[in-house]
Amino acid sequence: MKGESAGRVRHQDIEALLDPERRRAARAYARARRRLILLTKPIPLLYLLLWPLTGADIRLWLWLGENPPLVTNMPVLAVLTFFLILGLGLWVLETLLAIPGEVLARRYGLSVQTWEDWLTDRIKAGIIGGILGLIAVWGIYTLLSTGDPRWWLWAGVGVIGLVFVLTILAPVVIAPLFFRFDPIEEGDVRERLLALAERAGVRATGVYRFDMSRRTRAANAAVIGMGTTRRIVVADTLLENFTPDEVETVLAHELAHHVHRDILWHFLVQSIAALVGFRLVDVIITWVEGDTWRILPTSRTVLLVFITLFVYGWLVTPVFNLWFRSRESLADLFAIMVTGKGKAYARALARLANQNLIELWPPRWYVWLFGSHPPLGERVRMALEIGEEMKKAEAESQSPISNL
Repeated sequence: MKGESAGRVRHQDIEALLDPERRRAARAYARARRRLILLTKPIPLLYLLLWPLTGADIRLWLWLGENPPLVTNMPVLAVLTFFLILGLGLWVLETLLAIPGEVLARRYGLSVQTWEDWLTDRIKAGIIGGILGLIAVWGIYTLLSTGDPRWWLWAGVGVIGLVFVLTILAPVVIAPLFFRFDPIEEGDVRERLLALAERAGVRATGVYRFDMSRRTRAANAAVIGMGTTRRIVVADTLLENFTPDEVETVLAHELAHHVHRDILWHFLVQSIAALVGFRLVDVIITWVEGDTWRILPTSRTVLLVFITLFVYGWLVTPVFNLWFRSRESLADLFAIMVTGKGKAYARALARLANQNLIELWPPRWYVWLFGSHPPLGERVRMALEIGEEMKKAEAESQSPISNL
């Protein structure tokens, strides 16, 4: 049987935790989403490639040189204008491509937000992405214009610094643009989570509820930010539909990422990948345009930078996912061990599968290409098995015979 292993926990034991009707819906929803991903994922790259392949980038660059003569007088402003136009087209395209996914989520009862709210979120995300993109374009073009052969190193360092700042500021600057965060009132759940964080050695500034139900019926929780901005955030959908034990185990998983310093490790791994990516860009630009780009970089030069990074991102994603899956497994193990509630964690994962329509055993190729977490069925099995082992060990330690 698919997903079966030699472990003590049988496939049927895992299935028994899930609602059969939701299980069927999850499989159908997952199949439909996979088809959408395979159909739509290449389209943004094709859009970017069409600009140089059709000469549209040159025509736009020449137009900017004439109306008004930005290229001659202010080349940096010309490049920023060029990418503002290109980026707006990409945002429109990706918004259109996101509509079928939103329709699918509504069909299966996951999305509950209005189309107006959905579009508002897309616009907010587009504005934030546009600002960050213009900063990146300005920085890269400025570095290219110096002719410094080490431009790729400084570009990588700049991107790394930007990501670091965003990691710190996101909980207090970006997240509130999309969700409302309210401190959780005094009570059992709040005390449990703060005690758990203290036991795990993670200092958090507070515990907050956020209004995930305004957009979806799915549930989630996280520990976001770094240093003084680190905080525990729990979706209202999680608080309202899960038991305190289940909420505690889910948060224990999230705390594990901070205990294991996963944010720092991810940051270091991604930093190395960024430096390698920009070095690859330098090689490809020189191969395509020769050394002339070092004298006078153009919009096509910067366009090549982003196309190369786009493809590079595709290629390294499976490697990143392999790394992420290993860290998620460690976080699962931590959640079970620190709470001693393996069965509660298994129930929480099963509830998440039911509520979020998560497929237990997705195809291996999909996990390898797109899976940032291990298959949920494997995670439930591990929680049940380790929980049972801990329960047996505890019983044996309390046995009169074991104390002789």
